[in-house]
Amino acid sequence: MSRTRIVRAGILAGSLGVALVMAGSGFLAWHLVIQHTAERLESLARLASERADRTLAQAATALRQLNRSPLPPCSVEGIEQMRLVAIDTLAVKAVGYVEEEVFVCSSWGAVTSPAQRWPEDFRTREGLGVSINVQPFVAPAKPMLALRDAAFNLLIEPEHFLETSLAPGVSLALGTPTGHWLGTPAAGFAQVLTRIHGEPHSGLRDGYVYARVAHGNWQTVAAVTHQEILVDLWREMLMLAPLALLLSGLWCWLVARRVRAWLSPLAVLSRAVARGEFHAFYQPILDLRDGRCIGAEALVRWRRADGSVGMPDSFLPLAESSGLIEPITAQVISGVCRELGSSLVSGQLQHVSINLSARDVASGAFLPHLTQERQHAGIAAQCIWLEVTENSLLSIDAAHRTLAQSRAAGHPIALDDFGTGYSSLQYLRRLPLDLLKIDRSFVQPLSAGTPCPVTDHTIAMARQLKLLLVAEGIESDEQLQYLRQRGVQYGQGWLFGQAMPLDAFLTFVAGHGWQAAS
Repeated sequence: MSRTRIVRAGILAGSLGVALVMAGSGFLAWHLVIQHTAERLESLARLASERADRTLAQAATALRQLNRSPLPPCSVEGIEQMRLVAIDTLAVKAVGYVEEEVFVCSSWGAVTSPAQRWPEDFRTREGLGVSINVQPFVAPAKPMLALRDAAFNLLIEPEHFLETSLAPGVSLALGTPTGHWLGTPAAGFAQVLTRIHGEPHSGLRDGYVYARVAHGNWQTVAAVTHQEILVDLWREMLMLAPLALLLSGLWCWLVARRVRAWLSPLAVLSRAVARGEFHAFYQPILDLRDGRCIGAEALVRWRRADGSVGMPDSFLPLAESSGLIEPITAQVISGVCRELGSSLVSGQLQHVSINLSARDVASGAFLPHLTQERQHAGIAAQCIWLEVTENSLLSIDAAHRTLAQSRAAGHPIALDDFGTGYSSLQYLRRLPLDLLKIDRSFVQPLSAGTPCPVTDHTIAMARQLKLLLVAEGIESDEQLQYLRQRGVQYGQGWLFGQAMPLDAFLTFVAGHGWQAAS
């Protein structure tokens, strides 16, 4: 994934996270407002139920008082007593007396008219019958609640049951458990009352937040439209805003940290290793005696997903310090055996050299992998040279052990950049070597045509130790002639060809590359 795509993904993740936090805080605010509103409505409904019980109790007391009175029910004295009960009892609108389906008298006087028995909704614990939404016997009026004991009945206006201090916009309904409601609720509220029958005691239904309380013979519902609680919602959201901002900031910080980690050089390198983006470019090695290309040095390159090629100095230091160099070496080994296997087996090429890092030399973990890959390709061990530099020989004992095992397996060992360090002679004495590679810094002065004592001394020492020589960095004919005259067997450099991808290298080999001067 490119850097731009990672940054875009980070921005998208951050934006989505902030959106989710904000949406979550809004949902939480809404949930809290619904919960708090339902609790407040439940308190109002409970208060209304208790008031209904008190109102009914007052009316029942007055009704029992009439029943215990020794006065004839519809006598002048009896009617006066009924009138006094209606006046003294705040909830009672009227008192009536019905005998054998005849409305004989009321607190307003004698009547004597037919009276049909009201349907009874429930009976109180004292045995009094309660009928809801009845029409008075005398004259049409709004529906009332009737309380009956024997022949006496009391009429109570519904407002006395619903007179509870309500906040603006709150609707209240009182009814029986079967859903017979006292009075006439508003149309929208009446629809809600019909639909919440049998549902949970509180919730949100048809745009109303409601709470229902069952108390004795009553059920009470208090409700408010959701538009009425928008102010509470905004207040709750403002209270949650600091927490939402904190969480959003924390999420953005985590995303930014993750993006930085994802874009860090080590993370990018790790993903490249996991995707197998490391390949070998091949710099030709020529026999200086006849100009034939007899091998190559495999130089690692990073072929990125966008097609660009990374040079070793852009990733090798980090790879070596992080330990990723070993899987990179393994990828190079696999690629070399796969790409040059047929050329090495057929004899078109005599050898290919592979560079080892300090970690490779110290652990020796590359050797089993190399053995497996070359055997799979049918490559002889002597066809694969292993190159080490003085910088890679951090522990002479560990290096000796690894190189001895590699040499015993048949791999020639080359010491690269010879002469650039302080311990070159020590390595020559203690390490199992087959080749010396003369560093380019000792080849460059040869262009002037003047002798280079260090180069001459290195050549003489290699001849004395019976080591093959490979000169690096050959860029001119003067350098070539100087090295050839002193018996240097092999060479590489820009005079012959730079490191190149496989196809270009095979084309170079097919044409035998640079031809020796006569």
